[in-house]
Amino acid sequence: MSTTLASRTHAAAFVTTFTTLVRAAAERTASVAKIMVNRWMAKQLCDFTDHELADIGLSRSDLRVALDGPLHADPSLRLAAIARGNSANMNSVVLRRVESVDFTPLVRGREE
Repeated sequence: MSTTLASRTHAAAFVTTFTTLVRAAAERTASVAKIMVNRWMAKQLCDFTDHELADIGLSRSDLRVALDGPLHADPSLRLAAIARGNSANMNSVVLRRVESVDFTPLVRGREE
């Protein structure tokens, strides 16, 4: 009877290990497929005009930087970080300009 119990334990361990390996392989395959799709989509941005790229906070050099990375790296993550950084820089420029403007209310017909 203990031989049967030992066989079941080994079989269960094998099934658990095999399931874990299959799951890990499937997740890795899905990750590689996602990176390939994102790389293809990032390459499509090369067809945008400079004005269209500027509208989304990117430039041609940003695209080159993201696409020149290693093949296993997702360029969309890099592009998103670059666009966020460009947006933060632009917001600071706008804030500095707004702070320099005098917003004193003007009333017509009355000078002080």
